[in-house]
Amino acid sequence: MKFDFVLSQEQQAMVESNLAVINKVISRCIHAKEGVCGLGRDDLYQEGAAALCKAAATYDGTSAQFSTYAATVIRNHLLNHCKAVNASQRNLPAVSLDDTGPEDDRPPPCPEPSVPDGVDELLGRLDVADFLADCKQRYTGVARLGVEALEWKVKGLTGADIARLYGTKPNQVGAWISRAAQKIRKDFAVPK
Repeated sequence: MKFDFVLSQEQQAMVESNLAVINKVISRCIHAKEGVCGLGRDDLYQEGAAALCKAAATYDGTSAQFSTYAATVIRNHLLNHCKAVNASQRNLPAVSLDDTGPEDDRPPPCPEPSVPDGVDELLGRLDVADFLADCKQRYTGVARLGVEALEWKVKGLTGADIARLYGTKPNQVGAWISRAAQKIRKDFAVPK
């Protein structure tokens, strides 16, 4: 993110009083991957802080409460950041894990997250494609459309791409996904 703005005292105060919004957005919308450079919790928090400053600089004070506006700006920025990191990871050469060099050349081990996450454990046991296919057979209506949209997202399409495929608006696709996620949480007892 390019910093081409300076925050006033009032904007700095808004940022300082809304730092908790960053953690809320990360815990609700983003899955930190400590083993991937740029996707660790600290990296995401730093990106979120930069986005929070950008939100303070661009907030007009009329459209919504600042915390709501900031959460949207942070979420969008973090999603773009994660997409960029994932795209850059695709271009890295593959290195055999069997070829271990000298001890000095190895990076230090990445620490595991300190809080166990039930979602990680569930997804670790399931193949996502099989899981979504099973959900698609279980659900009908909007929830089924949401599962189909999730399958497209796993394949790399954006919400706008999916909306074009179905001839609808992107926010409608988001509503489908939200409904499917709600049913999956209920049926599989996945914590939020």
